[in-house]
This record gives sequence, C-alpha cells and structure tokens, in this order.
Amino acid sequence: MLTLEGELFVKKWLAFASILGLALVIAACGANGKESNTAGNGAGNKEAVETGSESTSEVVITASDWEFDQQEYKIKAGENVDLTLKSVGSIHGVSILKSDYSIKNNKTISVKFDEPGTYDMICSIPCGAGHRLMKAKLIVE
Repeated sequence: MLTLEGELFVKKWLAFASILGLALVIAACGANGKESNTAGNGAGNKEAVETGSESTSEVVITASDWEFDQQEYKIKAGENVDLTLKSVGSIHGVSILKSDYSIKNNKTISVKFDEPGTYDMICSIPCGAGHRLMKAKLIVE
C-alpha cells in the first residue's frame, strides 16, 4: 500500500506523462505552414511539377482526418498527370508505393507511369490515431 506522499508522486507523474503525450500528438498533427516547394526530401523523389513536361490532366486527392476522399484514383498509362494533394484539418502527405513519387501537403507534382498497374498510396505524415488506416489505390490504365 502506498503512503499519501507516494500516491501524490504517482499522480503527478501520470499527469506529466499525459500532458507530454498530448503535446506529442498535437505536434504531429499541427500545421506550421513552412512547407518547401519540392515533392520530397529523400534521394530518388521526383521534384514538384517538373518543367518541360506538359500534363494532360489533373487528379486531386483530398485528405482529411484518417481518410482519403476516394478509395481509388485512375490515370492513363503514358500520360503526364498533375497529382494535387489537398489537406483538410491537418497536415498530410502521400507516398505512392513502388514508385519514387510522393506529394507533400497542399502541393502538386507531375507524374507519368508508362505501364498499367495498381499502386498503393499511403499517408506519409503521422496524423493521429487513424493514420495507419489512410490508404488508397492509384490505378494506371
């Protein structure tokens, strides 16, 4: 059995841990508005809207709390397409798996897939409890 001093100590540490956890969640989901103009930072990522390639269509992906507005997005093989990510509520990003393409919050990139296929898309910025559920497909026809 804990003494009164021991109980107060435990309560203070629980309160501190709760506040720290809340601060981390807010930091992960908060917007600071200081995004760069490129589609990604890592090696192999495509730059935002490459010059010299004229896009023939645009696809807008809208991300909100733990979901994309559609389960599937379709584009044509061999066509330059502008992919735009619009975020509602918090910061999101999109990584197109098995490709070098990624889109940052409220940015547009030009993509071109030469072969038909299906690509999984995930949210690339931790956005809270439902982050792991943010998935969609890019279907190249």
